[in-house]
Amino acid sequence: MTAITRYKLRKVLKYALVTALVAWVLTLFSGDRVDVLLAAWLLLGLWTGILEEFLFGRRFRSLAIPLQFLGKVLLVNMLTLALIAAAFFLDSDRMMLLAAEEPYRMGDFFLMRQFYQLMLRVVVVTSLAILVVQVEELMGRRMFLGFLLGRYERPKAEERIVMTMDLVGSTALADRMGDLQYYRFLNVTYSLMTDAVLRNEADIHKYVGDEVIFTWPMRVGVRYENCLDLHFDVAERIELHAEELQREFGVVPRYRTAVHGGRVISAQIGHIKRAIDLSGDVMNSVSRMLGLAKTMDADILVSAEVLERIPKATERFLIGPQHTVPVKGRRREVRVHTLNRLRKEA
Repeated sequence: MTAITRYKLRKVLKYALVTALVAWVLTLFSGDRVDVLLAAWLLLGLWTGILEEFLFGRRFRSLAIPLQFLGKVLLVNMLTLALIAAAFFLDSDRMMLLAAEEPYRMGDFFLMRQFYQLMLRVVVVTSLAILVVQVEELMGRRMFLGFLLGRYERPKAEERIVMTMDLVGSTALADRMGDLQYYRFLNVTYSLMTDAVLRNEADIHKYVGDEVIFTWPMRVGVRYENCLDLHFDVAERIELHAEELQREFGVVPRYRTAVHGGRVISAQIGHIKRAIDLSGDVMNSVSRMLGLAKTMDADILVSAEVLERIPKATERFLIGPQHTVPVKGRRREVRVHTLNRLRKEA
């Protein structure tokens, strides 16, 4: 199973669980039996997740966040009502609904107060589920769960891989395009990275203007060479859309990358505006590596410490000669290598 498939299945399951949880809370307040209706709400959550991930897809990404939310809510509920309407027109058999003691024909439901109460509850539950999942996606799963569970209230040492990707020639591009067009260009480019990010199981730590910082827990980053493939998969995605980018912006972006890993400190910072930040020698080193990559005009530099954790890297990647990067505040230098991908994993 690919990482993208796992992501899609997780998202559908996430909708099912959130929908069931919200419905369970509302059901407790209504006094209805929880066990009778919970399975139906789980099915509604699965239906919502399938619509969101497999039907809507990227159709709402170009809209403002409030319009994305409203569009999804309207479409989910319209399609849900359409299913009920289809059952009405079929009107095949008598059936039980709304936990009634006596069966009703489908046409009778539209004259019942309970039917409209149920529809209102469906709209409220699906709206809250979509809102929660959308907020989680905006914040990122790691940050959302970190805040929700209080995981980073105290600084926490973790073994992580950090990748930073920097747009080559960003200053000249910004001057040529102008501020508004330049940031539109960045957004389009970041959108193109999405499939590569999902495929390689990366977390987006933050955007710093034209620079993107990705992270992985160490075991996830080295698994299937995720931390090495991401750079090349992003480059392939950009190349695939090169004609569109050239036509719209007059340039095809190129990114310079540095990859390092080791012990980092993760902690929640701020009070009014909170964020989860990473600090430590790894963050300092990866910044210096990016500077060396610029000096060498290299597309990607990977630290020897990361490569030592991926013994199978030589099977799919051509590892260049070793270079050293002096890092301020460290007693030793960081050993780095250039990298080229020989073949893409099937």
